[in-house]
Amino acid sequence: MTKKFKIILGYAPPTVNHYWLQHGVRRFLSKRANTFRHDIKGHCKDKRLEGFLSVHIDYYPPDKRKRDIDNIIKPILDALQHAELFEDDYQVKKISANRLETITGGSCVITITELVD
Repeated sequence: MTKKFKIILGYAPPTVNHYWLQHGVRRFLSKRANTFRHDIKGHCKDKRLEGFLSVHIDYYPPDKRKRDIDNIIKPILDALQHAELFEDDYQVKKISANRLETITGGSCVITITELVD
């Protein structure tokens, strides 16, 4: 039986541009990135998906500023891996993302599905 897991966030996830900070040669996660990772870990508690995966993202931006949709994909995959929902983002064989209408504060629905061989 195919396993499917859905996460609904009441805010827009951080983008690549706001995920990492740098001070001199030292790179570290931003406060927003750490908060996001912690939140995703809470959603994924006691969940585990195996094998190859498909990830679908419905992204509702928080305002009408121009945003590149691909900038939210990597932080989401990294947070899911950090939460140990899956072992490695190498397992993600298929990704789709939709940028939908603007919602004040933003929102994001992430659906991860095990692919059947």
